[in-house]
Amino acid sequence: MKIVHVNRAGKTNDISQLVQSITWSGDVVEVARKMDITITVSSHDHYLPKVAIELGEKLMLQTDEGEELWQGYIFQKGRSLTGSELSVTAFDGLIYLTKSKLPRLFQNMTPEKVTAAVCAELGVQAGTIAATGIPQTFANQDSSGGKSGYEAIMTSYTAASKQNGKLYIPRMNKGALDVVEKGSTLAKVELTASADLTEANYAEDMNAMVNTVIITDDKGNTVDQVRNNDWMKNYGLLQTVYQKEEGKDPKAMAEAILHGVDRTASVELIGGQDKYDLIAGNAVRIKEEVTGITGLFYIDRDTHTFQNGHHTISLELNYKNVMDEHDA
Repeated sequence: MKIVHVNRAGKTNDISQLVQSITWSGDVVEVARKMDITITVSSHDHYLPKVAIELGEKLMLQTDEGEELWQGYIFQKGRSLTGSELSVTAFDGLIYLTKSKLPRLFQNMTPEKVTAAVCAELGVQAGTIAATGIPQTFANQDSSGGKSGYEAIMTSYTAASKQNGKLYIPRMNKGALDVVEKGSTLAKVELTASADLTEANYAEDMNAMVNTVIITDDKGNTVDQVRNNDWMKNYGLLQTVYQKEEGKDPKAMAEAILHGVDRTASVELIGGQDKYDLIAGNAVRIKEEVTGITGLFYIDRDTHTFQNGHHTISLELNYKNVMDEHDA
C-alpha cells in the first residue's frame, strides 16, 4: 500500500517507506472514514528522510499500482520525546459535514437538492447524488440550535426513505460526496471459512425485545394495542406503552416500536486486493456453517490493518439493512 502526503501548496510526497502501520476504518453511524498511521521519525538519524506534516493537510491511501482508495484530512498528530513514531489521524471530507452546523429552513426541496445546497454552503464537492424526486420541508435545528450539514442531508433522505422504502448512505469518492443506496454494492468476494475467515462470532440477545405495545390517550386510558403473537409465545410478554400523538397514526407508530431478537455477527479475515470493497455500507455474502453465519450480510463497521506486508480485516455485520436515520 502507498501513503501519499499532500501539503498545503499541493506538493505530493510518497511517504510509504516511512509508514510502519496503517489502520483504515469506517462505520455507518460515525460516517466519516478514518485512517490512522504511524510514521518512523528520529531526531538523531540524519539519513532518515524527514517529513513535515501539518494539521489540515491531505493524505491519500493508494494501492501499490497507484489506484486511489481513499483521501482525507489530518485532524490529529502526536509524538513523544523518547519515541521513534509520529502518530497521525485523518478523516475523509464527510468530517466537515458532521462538524459544521447549518441552521437553515429547507422548504419544498428534494434530498438531492438539499445535499447539493449543503455541499455548496460548506465547501464540499458534490459528486453523484441519489435522486428521489420527493420534496421535503424541515428546519435543520433543535432546541440547542442548528444541526450539522450531515444531519440536514440525512433528515431529508430519512423522510424520503419512509416514502419510497429505499435506504441511503453518503460516502466520499475521490474527494467528492456521493449519496448511494445503502447495501446496493455487493462485495466481489464471497467469504468462506476455508479460504478467508480466521475467526467468526455470532450472538443473539432479547434484552431489547418489545412484543406488545399498549396505546393510550393523553389521560392514560388504553385505546388499542399491537403485538407480535409469535414473539410472545416463544419469549414471554415484554410490553411497553405508547401515548397517541396528534397528527400521527397511533397504530403505525406503535408497530414501529415492536422489536425482535437482536442478532449480531463479526468476522476476521485475511485481506487482499480483491477485498478493498469490504467497507461499511456495502453488503457481503458469507458461508460459515459452524456458527451459522451464512447468507447476505450488511457491513456496519470495518477495520483494515496493513502492517509488515500483511493485510487483515475485521467486520461487524448486520442481518438487516438499516440506515442512519435522522428526523426533523
